[in-house]
Amino acid sequence: MYVSNEIVIFDSCDIYFVKKFGVQEATEMVQNFYALNSHPFIYDTYQLSTLLDVDRKLLFKMAKKHNLYYHDISIKKNDGTLRQINAPTERLKYIQRRILEDIISHFPVSEYATAYRRGFPITKNATPHTSKKYLLKMDLEDFFGSITFLQIYRNVFNTRYFPKQIGTMLTEICTKDDVLPQGAPTSPMLSNLVMRHFDDTIGNWCKQRGISYTRYSDDMTFSGDVPLYFVYEKVSRMLQNMGFSINENKTHYITNTNRQTVTGLTVNDEVRIPVDYKRKLRQEVYYALKYTVEGSLKYTKNEKYVTTHETYIGSYEVYECQKYLNHLLGQINYVLGVEPENKYFKDAKQKLIDKYKHKYYIAY
Repeated sequence: MYVSNEIVIFDSCDIYFVKKFGVQEATEMVQNFYALNSHPFIYDTYQLSTLLDVDRKLLFKMAKKHNLYYHDISIKKNDGTLRQINAPTERLKYIQRRILEDIISHFPVSEYATAYRRGFPITKNATPHTSKKYLLKMDLEDFFGSITFLQIYRNVFNTRYFPKQIGTMLTEICTKDDVLPQGAPTSPMLSNLVMRHFDDTIGNWCKQRGISYTRYSDDMTFSGDVPLYFVYEKVSRMLQNMGFSINENKTHYITNTNRQTVTGLTVNDEVRIPVDYKRKLRQEVYYALKYTVEGSLKYTKNEKYVTTHETYIGSYEVYECQKYLNHLLGQINYVLGVEPENKYFKDAKQKLIDKYKHKYYIAY
């Protein structure tokens, strides 16, 4: 289907839709739809399978037995605990990416949601909270796992935009065990869409009271010049009614007499990278410039990039030098993204590139 300047040109995949309603009525339906929406018009499974570039029979199978198209992997977090990732198969991941790019990326997201959005640096989440007397940080427990099939269907794939069969299939393809899977490319955007009503409601409520609010995935931040206990009570009640739980261990009230951080950035006076983060990074840069990358890893004993292999004659270590160098440059770029005029890290980046550009692939 091609739509431009109120002209509708139907494709072969539209034949059953046109046959059912006739050319004139089908054309009017499409024109009325695009007058209100920017995502593709999808009436039946023939159109959906063409849009997603998947055989129609396979589409039915994957929707019905979607749980079988995942494998679980565990990833070690910084605190040493394991995070379970539901990794979709390559075929399912491809289809989910098509859904993300061709359908749900066209839906509007709340202005208060700052994660998983192109053109939204992490500073976007921190800047509204600079120079505030009081800061409240709240965290949602098992965020993706608390977003249900019904919430996704009602908030995203509902009958306002799709026929029931299509909305149900799209929801099935984007869920596992009736919740958002951790590893699906569609899950981050869907979480923002499910939270849109909450974000707008709480954000506007806070604005009326001179309070700033942002949400970065499962991290919610509130700031203002009045104590924020009443905000916590309001937000907790609303989230509980939605089926979410607050992680009380990560709920913090912080005054400006202490260091206030939002998604890892200091916000007391202006948005800055914390001093201890930069100090540690400077040390790593120093070793990487003084020694080789491998020598730096040996000296710092960075277990994340060193693997020990056991053999019948002993053990030996493998150093992931390329990966570590990319990580180091990525950290420097992170600092420069927040502090673009930081001379030390601008110089450090160039020195690392000059020293290793002939030995390693450098994408920065």
